[in-house]
Amino acid sequence: MEIDVKWWSIIAVITISLVAFLVIDGNLQVKKIDDCKTQRIRPFPQQFFTWVGIVELNDKKLYQPSCL
Repeated sequence: MEIDVKWWSIIAVITISLVAFLVIDGNLQVKKIDDCKTQRIRPFPQQFFTWVGIVELNDKKLYQPSCL
């Protein structure tokens, strides 16, 4: 009887820990996605529509957000 209670306690603790980890990780991923969306919404200068402009912006790391 004593061993059975210990095993169920261990299983409960592991399950609760796993659920807590997944919830925290999910919240962090949602925050990261929201931050990336706000970085992507910006006005497009004329450079975005020419090949030379795209290469220049890409060299400066300004063509797309760093989160992608």
